[in-house]
Amino acid sequence: MKNLLMSVGVMLCLNANAQWTKKTVDNGFDDPYRICYTAINNLGYLKLENVDGQIYFYLNGKYCCDENPTINLAFIVNGVTVKYHCTARVSKDKGTIWILDDFLNSTVVESFKNCSSLNVRVVDTVCSNELYYFNMSGSTAALNFITNK
Repeated sequence: MKNLLMSVGVMLCLNANAQWTKKTVDNGFDDPYRICYTAINNLGYLKLENVDGQIYFYLNGKYCCDENPTINLAFIVNGVTVKYHCTARVSKDKGTIWILDDFLNSTVVESFKNCSSLNVRVVDTVCSNELYYFNMSGSTAALNFITNK
């Protein structure tokens, strides 16, 4: 019985890291909009947000010193690493790193939909370089939800 409970606990923990959380946000002021986010990893998490049909892709939860850091993305797609580089923007409070503002029209969409994991490196010349790992199981379902499919 003890082994069964432990196995169930391990499966729940693995499942928690494998899923994107999908929500419709209604703050009472703006029109409702959709967001999806990953499990927190190293105190940061990836987020997709649909605001009036515009899809934003960003890293939230980590402080960044540079205003426009370089972001290195390494998607693992069918066992192959697919790399992208971009210049991001940082929010005024330095806690959100806006990776892509027009996600659907970016070159990373196909890799995003088909990847099993993603490594994100934030190259911050003032602070330190940060590396984040995300399990991307369910990324296609998250993108479908965010685009209202």
